[in-house]
Amino acid sequence: MNPYSSKTQLGHRGTVVDFLSWVLWILWQCVRLPLLLLLTILEPVVSFVLGLLALVGVLVSLFWWSLGVPHFPFVLMLGMSLAVGAMLIPYYALLRLLGR
Repeated sequence: MNPYSSKTQLGHRGTVVDFLSWVLWILWQCVRLPLLLLLTILEPVVSFVLGLLALVGVLVSLFWWSLGVPHFPFVLMLGMSLAVGAMLIPYYALLRLLGR
């Protein structure tokens, strides 16, 4: 029995694992970098549009609430407007994740 046979098999297995991890890393970079580039370019537009929608929603909600319109869903409208503004949080989290 060859004393080096198990060590050789482990070395070969380690090489295959290293190669597969390298291939997966290259594939991740091929997905990550274009997506990061696209989201970074769109960031000013996305933040402007979402911020504008949130502001307009809050102002319209306050306007209709101040007029005292019956059956106006003030809390729902205000919550939806704030949720639109909060959509920037996952957007920036995704940018940070892809930027690593």
